Amino acid sequence: GMQEMNGLEGDVTIPVASSASGTTVMVTDGTTQSAETTPTLANKTLSPTYLADVIPVSYKFLQQSTPDIEQYLRRLIGQTFASKVDQQVIAGSGSSGQIDGYLSASGIGAVTYTSAPTFANLVSALETLGAANVEINNLSWVINPANISDLVTAVKYTSTASPLMDLQSEVDNEIGRTLGYRTFSTTNMTSGSYLVGDFSTSILGGWGGLEISRNPFYDDRRFSQSFNALLPVGMAIVQPTAFVKLTA
Repeated sequence: GMQEMNGLEGDVTIPVASSASGTTVMVTDGTTQSAETTPTLANKTLSPTYLADVIPVSYKFLQQSTPDIEQYLRRLIGQTFASKVDQQVIAGSGSSGQIDGYLSASGIGAVTYTSAPTFANLVSALETLGAANVEINNLSWVINPANISDLVTAVKYTSTASPLMDLQSEVDNEIGRTLGYRTFSTTNMTSGSYLVGDFSTSILGGWGGLEISRNPFYDDRRFSQSFNALLPVGMAIVQPTAFVKLTA
């Protein structure tokens, strides 16, 4: 559900308003003047984080493998990098070159629970979003697979078959509905943490996509080659109040 911006060059500045534009009720048609207002505007910078990897491949391995080895390694690199992007977007620390992910970003709403999330905790997360004027008809949950049991065994109402999450056949990592909202599962979500929000208020930026090159001279004295991969990617949370994290 995130917005995507591809083919970027350099840092990108995104305008963000931290106050309303203002409005005037026109008491008398043709007479009342509209007030002048100056909304508070700020900028968010979308900068690339660079993910990289070098895979040495021996001469013997290349000779004994099928001609598909290059395509196999390219697929493996692509899958690995995609998972790393998920991890960074969700839980990147924001330091040492990492993306400032949802769980560490400032301005994100927070709800704490004791041993496992309860119905009241989940409702509190929705109330937090509502209080921030977030439209709650476009929300999604992201959880760790290890926490599925916490949502399907707990109930909304005592002694009733009313689980917090209704399971369904997994499609594109969507495993069910929690309080009616789509719920996605990934091991890149920190176990014990739950994230809910409107992901369309975030932007994922790309600066040319994943580049994979083959270096035939990686170690020419040993006849070794390598596959070198580089991916510049960045993420900006335009509206942090559109997200709430639940943690113990």
